[in-house]
Amino acid sequence: MARRRALLSGLFSRRSAAAPADDHADPFERPGDLEPTEPDALSLALDEIEAGALDIYAAAGLPTQPGHYRRQPNSVEWTFLSADLGPSERFALTLEHPPEQGWRFARLQDLGARSDREDLHAASRLMTDVATLRASRREVMTQDHLLTAMELGAAWRALRDAQAVRTSRLTLSVPQPTRVKTLKGDKPAKPR
Repeated sequence: MARRRALLSGLFSRRSAAAPADDHADPFERPGDLEPTEPDALSLALDEIEAGALDIYAAAGLPTQPGHYRRQPNSVEWTFLSADLGPSERFALTLEHPPEQGWRFARLQDLGARSDREDLHAASRLMTDVATLRASRREVMTQDHLLTAMELGAAWRALRDAQAVRTSRLTLSVPQPTRVKTLKGDKPAKPR
């Protein structure tokens, strides 16, 4: 009974209603700045794929630090420029050092695409797809993202298996002929 009385007195009292809280979350808005406390399965898989692709880059002598790079004319070494360059900064660099004079600019994931080696091409595609999927997680994922994820998984397995075959130490040799033991009373074998 006391409970009902408290409820009814709250409804009909002359006190002003409490101001609504400003810290409520809109259920239809996707939180943009919330990061999970521990990585989920997709993040772990993307990290593993990226680490494998970077191992291939390192084995080929390419840089492994994410960011933008440039290569001077008549040079094979890529020089790190910055972790993040905006479009206007990239355009200014291109104007200062034109491609016609031999200068080259690329992001880390594009370095392998410029190589003649197939494994570096594959590693470059993997890192590009990983970057695409990481960026898509901040927006609504579409069927194209799912298709990219499936292709990424298949390409990663194929590249990983190819690397395992390349690095295996399996050797084949011709077996040594075995001598057949003869027992007492056997006739000697005649050559054919």
